[in-house]
Amino acid sequence: MLMFNRSRTQLTIRNAAVLSVILISLNVFVYIIMKQMLFAQIDRSITSIKDKMTLSAVSPVAAIRGESSSTMPLQKTVLYSINQMDRPVIQLFWTKDNVPVPMMGSAVFSEENLKQLLPSRFSTEPKTAKVGDQYYRVVNASDTHYAGLIGADGTSYEIKTQQLLTNVSAEISMLHRLFDILLFGGLIGLIVAIAAGYYLANRALIPIRISLEKQQQFVSDASHELRTPLSVIQVHSELLLRHPDHTIEQDSKLISNVLQEAKRMSKLVGGLLTLARSDSNQLELERKPIQFDRIVQECVAKMHMLAELKGIILHSETDSPIPMVADEERLHQLLVTVLDNAIKYTPEGGIVRVVCRKFAHSAQIEVEDTGVGISPEDLPHVFDRFYRGDKARTRQEGGTGLGLAIAKWIAERHGGKIRLDSKRSNGTRVFITLPL
Repeated sequence: MLMFNRSRTQLTIRNAAVLSVILISLNVFVYIIMKQMLFAQIDRSITSIKDKMTLSAVSPVAAIRGESSSTMPLQKTVLYSINQMDRPVIQLFWTKDNVPVPMMGSAVFSEENLKQLLPSRFSTEPKTAKVGDQYYRVVNASDTHYAGLIGADGTSYEIKTQQLLTNVSAEISMLHRLFDILLFGGLIGLIVAIAAGYYLANRALIPIRISLEKQQQFVSDASHELRTPLSVIQVHSELLLRHPDHTIEQDSKLISNVLQEAKRMSKLVGGLLTLARSDSNQLELERKPIQFDRIVQECVAKMHMLAELKGIILHSETDSPIPMVADEERLHQLLVTVLDNAIKYTPEGGIVRVVCRKFAHSAQIEVEDTGVGISPEDLPHVFDRFYRGDKARTRQEGGTGLGLAIAKWIAERHGGKIRLDSKRSNGTRVFITLPL
């Protein structure tokens, strides 16, 4: 239990971490895309205005309006606001000493604000800057010296740098709100990720827990099944040692019991080895072209003698030919297991019928008996390992509880299916479908 708790905690942390990384990445992606969408049009417009400015040829306003400098002298133009965009664009002029030129309306920026707008802080690509309690998108026009610009104070200035600014406080406020929403959503998402990680960890551990429980049950059942024949062999061997002067004929019954239990144990070990190899995918099928109808007939003929000894009628109907690519030995084992069970649990005077039919892409075998049948509560478990509806009777018959489990593995490894239809005291029908 401690191991499962530790594993669940580790899986929960890993799953939550993965989900959190995905959520954070998604939030960052949404924020970046939204930011680009908000500033894309603004940057295009302000960059377009910047590209039209040529101090040496025309005034900024004239260039934007498509007028020449001859019709609109630079020193007489109002250079504060440009209504080229859907929002005001502010122009600032700087001397080579980074002194702002006083222009009409420039009092909107205080001296302290202007320190935040020094040209050295910006480039020809738009950049966001906080000036006072407002946010601006700022871009420097290309450096072009121009002498003779008349400032608002009537002084002529030599211009080195122009700047364009537009207020983006509304967009920044929107981004801040989006950030808060994403942060709050991320915290909720983190809680959800932890809960989802815990849920996924539990779901992931379910098959492991079931597999471990089945393994423990398998080991327990195998130990129990092996202990019985070993105990019989040990007891009978001790009885033989008590009378070392007896002949083989005198102790033939004890020897026969030892041999019978040894064979039973060998069969059980063989079944366990088959299932263990199948579980680890170490057991491969040797597929080759075969005649499936011939295998069915051979298995029926092999079981005829056993059926006659019990006074059972064994009848078969087989289509021919049925070519197939499969493992002949494993299919032989499958059919013998099913026929052996049918004969074993059919009383004297009963009938076992085997019908094999060929279809377009598959072959179907039906084995029907008039035996004791299987109770409804036992039917879902007949393919479980070591499962017995009547343990005492089955052990007396020499079964190991592995036959149908192996039969199911053989059918499924061939890409086929096996199922049972039975009612108590009304016989059993086994249906096996195998692809050609």
